[in-house]
Amino acid sequence: MNQANGDGRPKPQDDNIVPLPTLAERDRMRREKEKIERAATRIAEPMINLPHITKWLLGIILTIFLVTNVLLPAEYADLAISTFGFIPEAWHTDGFNPLSLMTPFTHMFFHGGWMHVMMNLFMLAAFGSGVERWLGGKKALILFIVSGLFGVLAHYLLNTASPYPMIGASGGLSGLFAAALIMMSRGQREMGGRFGILPFVIIWIGLSIGFGMLGGPDGSMVAWAAHVGGFIGGFIVLKAMRV
Repeated sequence: MNQANGDGRPKPQDDNIVPLPTLAERDRMRREKEKIERAATRIAEPMINLPHITKWLLGIILTIFLVTNVLLPAEYADLAISTFGFIPEAWHTDGFNPLSLMTPFTHMFFHGGWMHVMMNLFMLAAFGSGVERWLGGKKALILFIVSGLFGVLAHYLLNTASPYPMIGASGGLSGLFAAALIMMSRGQREMGGRFGILPFVIIWIGLSIGFGMLGGPDGSMVAWAAHVGGFIGGFIVLKAMRV
């Protein structure tokens, strides 16, 4: 019950007082929200306006693809993929092999066909641009690489004896998509309603597993575990960055 003041009016209890943010805090919150909204609206900007790291990644992936799939004879292209692709079986049959130690990183930059590379380049341009403007180039690159390593780990754990090379940037791109979800949810609080980003998480994991079971549009095998591992890795990396 409220106590009475000397003039007969009720005196509010302390727990009825709602503290309001200071002007400085409100200004900081406004600037942070505007920064996130600007990054989210620029996700699909033209290639020429993409930020620095995203353009470099696009250029490296496209150059490697053109060299291995257009300029080199088919037998050399297969050799490059088997050398720089991640082969789970090689990690417990070849012993210490410096090239095998490189493949968790190098596999991200090799792709098997036009549909594969174009889809990944589009996703990189779409998600990478906004995430890089939000986090900055250094953090965005770390997110991409470490998410790719999470994808490698997930693929290895479920395909330990596989002799087939896994290639593609899907693990890193899945991490960028996770970051894009977080970014957009903070700029738009009503995103997903009361469930937040959970519906998008379920849809992404479901699609990844579905494509893994059915195969890609061109009939190729899909390393669905790398998609899911990279996606989960993206959330973990952002948490570690305290973003």
